[in-house]
This record gives sequence, structure tokens and C-alpha cells, in this order.
Amino acid sequence: MTWEDEALTAVGRAGPGWSFAFEAPPVGRFDERWFVSPGLAASRGTRAVTVWSEPSRTHRPGVFHLSVTEDGEERYAFTVRATSVSGRGSVPAALDPDHLFPRDDAHAERLGGRRALEALAAEFGVRLPRFALGRGRLHSFRTRPWNRPPGPGEGYVTWGVVRA
Repeated sequence: MTWEDEALTAVGRAGPGWSFAFEAPPVGRFDERWFVSPGLAASRGTRAVTVWSEPSRTHRPGVFHLSVTEDGEERYAFTVRATSVSGRGSVPAALDPDHLFPRDDAHAERLGGRRALEALAAEFGVRLPRFALGRGRLHSFRTRPWNRPPGPGEGYVTWGVVRA
């Protein structure tokens, strides 16, 4: 079951007072209906920033999600899927998705993710060490899933292909 798939994350420092947990590649696809931000649990007694980025595929638009939680509660969040933006809470102007992912920019998806990470660095003083993520020997462990189980009245189907 996808809600039981634990994320394999690499961890390290991302700046003074900040650490990071990084999952690459993610276990499943991003679906806001089932998504449970790991930031909710990670932010108890502190603050957490969660980012999910999934590039476009042939028949599927890319997704960029950002949420900020503090003391186990979501403060604000937004998700950009192609030209559609959904949000919750009061997103600071520096992280405004309409500014970071302009709809009239042909390269908005690709550049928007980069702009968002740069805005996060400026807003919070946090950076992800690209070399460490790509080639480093970071401590890794299995953490809680990013998806929740079906709720009351919700269905869930899994299927597989078996070669005989």
C-alpha cells in the first residue's frame, strides 16, 4: 500500500539552525488528496519547510509544492501544477507562486522551481548542499510515508502486472 511506503531520506545540515531530509527519487506521485506533509510531525517545537518537485512527463504536468509548518500546524502552503495554483494560508510576498511561476513564461515550470529554492534561501537562510545530495555520503534512514491511508468512505485500488 502506498500509504505504508516509507520514504528513504538522506539527512544533513542546511544552514545555522536548519537540517534537511531529502528523498530522491520519491516513492509515489504527488496527489494533494492523499498527501500528508512530513513537516507537520517534523515541526513540533520548531519550524519545517517541505518541498515536493515532480517534473513534467509526456502526459502529466509537473508539480511543485511548498509548505511551511510550525509547532505541528501548517502556516501556509501552495501547489503549482502546470498553470494551476492552489494555496492555503498567507504566503509571504517573497514566496508568492504567481511571481515565482509566471503563467506567461514558457519556462515557468523549470525556472520556477529554481526561483522558489532561491526565495527559500533568502527568506529562511537555508540552502541544500547540491554536491552532498548528488555525490555525498549522507546518513539515510526510512521515515514516515508522505501519503495517508484512505479515510472513511474512500476507496483505494492497487494493481500489478504478473508475467506468466
